[in-house]
Amino acid sequence: MPKLQQRVVDGPFGPIQVSHDRWPSVVARVQGSGMPTVTVVPDRDHGAMNINGHSVPTTRKSRTRTAVVGDRTYELRATSLRKAELRRNGAVIAHAQGSFRSYAPGSSIPGLHAKVTWSQAIDPTDVAVGQAMVLAFGAGAPGIVLRTVFFWTDNLT
Repeated sequence: MPKLQQRVVDGPFGPIQVSHDRWPSVVARVQGSGMPTVTVVPDRDHGAMNINGHSVPTTRKSRTRTAVVGDRTYELRATSLRKAELRRNGAVIAHAQGSFRSYAPGSSIPGLHAKVTWSQAIDPTDVAVGQAMVLAFGAGAPGIVLRTVFFWTDNLT
């Protein structure tokens, strides 16, 4: 039975609990006071998420991940190797800063060490979905050079 690992990160509405396991498959949960619970299967390319048990459609196009929750469209757009911005219906609501630890071989949760800075015009659903998207898909885009380096590092060791 895998051991559940937990972290607490500061959120605009109080602490956000991030729970995750690493084996046999990675699943992470984001929850906090007044926020819907979001469960994700982290992966930069094929991650999935659901809110309170309901599947959330996600798509990937270039350096942007999109999730549709009700009448809201959230986009996580990589702006550099370790930075991304989160948009709700086109308006920027947060900036995420990742770490190089996210790209280390064996790192199974892309945004586990990312820090999110929120704007003022948000609600608990924005925070739950945004934090989960950063956790699942990472902050930033490793680009072809780093992907190639880590591919060979992973396969040669």
